[in-house]
Amino acid sequence: MRHHPLMLSVFALLAVTPVIAPRHAATVAAQTETLDLNTATKEQLLAFKGIGQVYADRIINGRPFKMRSELVSRKIMPATAYLKIKAGLLPKAEMEVSAEPMAAPTPDASGRLDINSATKDQLLAFPGIGQVYADKIIQGRPYKMRSDLVRRKVLPANVYAKIKDQIIAKQ
Repeated sequence: MRHHPLMLSVFALLAVTPVIAPRHAATVAAQTETLDLNTATKEQLLAFKGIGQVYADRIINGRPFKMRSELVSRKIMPATAYLKIKAGLLPKAEMEVSAEPMAAPTPDASGRLDINSATKDQLLAFPGIGQVYADKIIQGRPYKMRSDLVRRKVLPANVYAKIKDQIIAKQ
């Protein structure tokens, strides 16, 4: 019985497809998922396009990471390699922070937030107040007046101007 050459090609393709398809599917899945730098197994790191044996070992030995950019700052990998894969890599801490919205400041009866008792999270919710300014505000307590933030050089005047109507300094 003679087989048509086209049928032989189809049979050959079907015979090879099961071997190629699972590997390709795993590679595609590894490239489209976000990989947690702090919990990924060595196999997961190696399956991720752009991470080889050396980078996988360095990532595992360099744990924990607070930010993915630490891969470059801590010389785990060069910037050129990092830039190609950074979108798919995050440490768990970064994923948690980006998933949760920032809590809005909780005002008192007057509708303003007391800078003498506000939590760090409440201060961080104000525009222009980052970690450094929130820490300075807390360390500089107590304040007699809200303008003490500028007078005592806790905040620059432009940042203070953005929040001054929303804060008070209770004694």
